Amino acid sequence: MIGDLLLRLAIRFLMLPAALALGACALPDFESFRAPSTDTLFRPLSVTNYREKVLPAVSTEDLVDPSGRCAGAFVPAAASGDPNAPQGGVALPDAGVPMIPSAISLEMSECDVVKRAGVAQRVEIGRGGAGERTVTMTYLSGDRAGVYLFTDGRLKTMERGAEAAMQSKPAKKTPAKKPSKPRQQTAVQVQ
Repeated sequence: MIGDLLLRLAIRFLMLPAALALGACALPDFESFRAPSTDTLFRPLSVTNYREKVLPAVSTEDLVDPSGRCAGAFVPAAASGDPNAPQGGVALPDAGVPMIPSAISLEMSECDVVKRAGVAQRVEIGRGGAGERTVTMTYLSGDRAGVYLFTDGRLKTMERGAEAAMQSKPAKKTPAKKPSKPRQQTAVQVQ
């Protein structure tokens, strides 16, 4: 009798949290629910399913000069009146300002690449077939060695240099010889 009473009481205490949890649940409000329409499911987007970003126009400060330097890659010279001070300013690495430690990607401006890879060893500036500005910057050594081709101030193609390609290839590993198992010698009993 007392055992049955305690059992019923224990079951009621165990059912109390379940009843409270179920009481907190409610059915969804079907009046405010809307199923998605075909316009939201099938929006006209690009093939890669993201909107094409609009790049800002390239200004003259984003372009390099024939020596491969740009206006944003210099710290202005101090106005100390020192006749030995450079007139055009000091290059960022010479002024102790480190280059930007990030990747180079297509559609960057000429100066964005210079700020990441440094001043190129060879720069060729010309005009394309449609009269647009074309620049070829060649880096012969370093981590980002290669040829960078620009059209109208934006990076269009990158080709990795021979030195950088050699550095990225891992050296061939010769497979290590497996240690041979020691021969088990069997003892032969002589009678």
